[in-house]
Amino acid sequence: MKKLLASVISLALTLSAMLPMTSFAAPDTALELGDSIVMASSVNADSYAEQVVKLVNEERTKRGLQPVKALISMNKAANIRAKEIAAYFDHVRPDGRSGLTAIEDAGLSWWWIGENIAAGQPNPQEVMKDWMNSEGHRNNILKANCKYIGVGYYVDNGCPYWVQLFLDSSESYTDFPAIKVIQNEVKLEKGDINGDKAINSIDASEVLTEYASVSAGRGSRFSASQVTAADLNGNNRVDAVDASMILGIYAKNATK
Repeated sequence: MKKLLASVISLALTLSAMLPMTSFAAPDTALELGDSIVMASSVNADSYAEQVVKLVNEERTKRGLQPVKALISMNKAANIRAKEIAAYFDHVRPDGRSGLTAIEDAGLSWWWIGENIAAGQPNPQEVMKDWMNSEGHRNNILKANCKYIGVGYYVDNGCPYWVQLFLDSSESYTDFPAIKVIQNEVKLEKGDINGDKAINSIDASEVLTEYASVSAGRGSRFSASQVTAADLNGNNRVDAVDASMILGIYAKNATK
């Protein structure tokens, strides 16, 4: 397969830089596909990744471009890179290889690959604004033939680090993360956070993550309907009592 040139872009606060375009040999190793996203340092990581993908596709769609699809394997690679740039902010990895080798380490073949990195932006909206205001980063986001994306988010000493990985390939990949989309107007039953008509391990995990996020001052991840569903003690917020109650219901259901 003939490999096209790969572009890599970085952004740290107001600093932007472009590295030379490079192509690489095929990987020797591969991550196991189909796992959940790993190496996240914050309970916000998965939610933030989903929001970045949504914002990317909004920018692409309004320009008539095909939306990109998130891959679990690319999210894993992007989270690895996010942790790496917290230690060494560069497109060169700590082991001396290009940052783009994270895609190859994930066992993915490519025609074109790209990387955007950033540091300091507090949320998906701010990092996307900075990337879209930089020509090189914007070009990666709006690459016409890009098919897949991975998003990484890592916090070190209070500083957020962000990574976008982009891929165009002749291969078709299907290890998409399960992204729950629940609109505010959807009515959910009490305790049923994800709307699957049961109070199960997913609901228990979601309410614990929400409580951790809110109690740590990182804000709510839930829609209005999810807050209502999780608020079992009726105090208009998701707290330790709600988490304990939902965990108790799940545990009781699991033993039936």
